[in-house]
This record gives sequence, structure tokens and C-alpha cells, in this order.
Amino acid sequence: MKSRFAILIFLILPIFGNAQDFELKKPNVEELNAELKKTNYTQDVTYLYLNRNYKAESEKLEAKKYDYPDYSICAFKQKFENGIVYSEEQCTEAGGITTKLTLPKTDKKSLIQWVELIFKSSSMGIEHGWNSEKTKFGPTDDGAGCYFEIKETENNTEIDMYCGC
Repeated sequence: MKSRFAILIFLILPIFGNAQDFELKKPNVEELNAELKKTNYTQDVTYLYLNRNYKAESEKLEAKKYDYPDYSICAFKQKFENGIVYSEEQCTEAGGITTKLTLPKTDKKSLIQWVELIFKSSSMGIEHGWNSEKTKFGPTDDGAGCYFEIKETENNTEIDMYCGC
């Protein structure tokens, strides 16, 4: 009897023991917007959010620099706690900024809210909306603005972002 009970526990436990989806900390729109204003909107809001809410686990990796006078960093990757990886690229002249956020499997409902709050933190007065599957968020006229795309892989959730013309 005890062995049957033990076997039953080992069979049922994994069902209840599966890790829940990761949930990003809710962005504080007012604080992010105030910080962006202080930096004259020179920082990416997602990177600013990560630095305010998660511990960096690496320096900037795979850094690339502009070819002109100040030779500042125009592309890099950085790792944060909880397996979060951020990458940014804005090396082309007038090319906008492309970012990618790789997360542990993330609850989609909270992710949708996160995208909307991140966008609201740096809103540019352009009407944005979701596609019918709630996987793409961008300008309703498909023009200049910020585009977000949520992708699911076997082990992760990814958000590809682009802001520009």
C-alpha cells in the first residue's frame, strides 16, 4: 500500500510542480518617463526599465562602436538576472533602434500589459494597437513609430522591438 501511494505521489507531483510562467515586473510609467526626460530620450526605455528592476549579470557584451568621431557604443548584448538577455543595435545612420529581449517562458497576458506600459512610458503621440493574435503591437497606420513582436520558442519568450521611421 505504501509503495502504491509513493508511486502515485511521484506521478502526480510533476503535474503540480511545473514552474509557472515568468512574469515581468510591472513598469512604473511615471518614473520611466521622468528618467527618459532627464536623459533627453537618449536611452532605450526597455534598457532603462531592466536596469531599474533587474540585476545585471554581465557587462555589455559583443559591443560594436560607431565609425565616426565619438566612437560610442552602438550595439551590445547584456545579461540580467532570471535569464533575461537584452540586445540593442542602432549602428546605421538614421536607422532607428532595434532591440531584442529574451525571457524565460512568460505569461502572455502580463506580457501584453508590459508592452503597453513600456510603450506608454515613451509614448510619441502616435496611435498604436495590437494585431488580432496579440503578437504584434505597432502604429495603426504602419508608419513611423515603435513596433513590438512577441515570439515563443521552445524554451523562451522573445520580444523583438524596433523604433524609427
